Amino acid sequence: MTGFPELLASEIKKGLPGTEVQWQMGSSDRFARNFPRVPGPDARPASVLILLFPDNGSISTVFMQRPEYDGVHSGQISFPGGKQEAADPDSVATALREAREETGVNISDIKIIGTLTPLFIPVSNMIVTPVAGWTGSKPLFRHDRKEVMFLFEADIAKFFEPSIIKYKDINIKGEKIGIRYFDYEGNMIWGATAMIMNELLFILRRGGFFLPG
Repeated sequence: MTGFPELLASEIKKGLPGTEVQWQMGSSDRFARNFPRVPGPDARPASVLILLFPDNGSISTVFMQRPEYDGVHSGQISFPGGKQEAADPDSVATALREAREETGVNISDIKIIGTLTPLFIPVSNMIVTPVAGWTGSKPLFRHDRKEVMFLFEADIAKFFEPSIIKYKDINIKGEKIGIRYFDYEGNMIWGATAMIMNELLFILRRGGFFLPG
């Protein structure tokens, strides 16, 4: 995987596909309610880390499932991340701090590749900056059991299989909504995480990564 982070960084710098690609994986309520794509001045900044690393001849990333709680993101699968704190100098610092707290990863081993299009999440009034990072070997994860139910590693190449994208109706607080999601080995990746992932996959596809053969 020599040169992968440099090549991906170069591809990101060519330009981001943006919200149009993100919203291809948006849930029906985003469209039905005409949710805004641009945040208001009171939106709170947050970041997530898309941690990429070599694993068995491919490139993987890590997801986590949040615990059940009385909140809008209860039990969802996500990238490590969270709200920016006053001590965080920027979005990258937030992503690294949250990743260290939630997954136990050694952030000194992480090289920042670049950032993707910030995504506004109206239900929590947060503007989330996805930060792509690279570590040259598979990390040793020790997740925070108070914040994370479990972690799972995912082979990026499998996300290019057409059958991984599925659709279903789910019930959220008494409201039925339709969602497009990535079904990764039984793990349902939807919402903001799927939208962020879709932009990453677009960039990788555009750059010729993970082409068959």
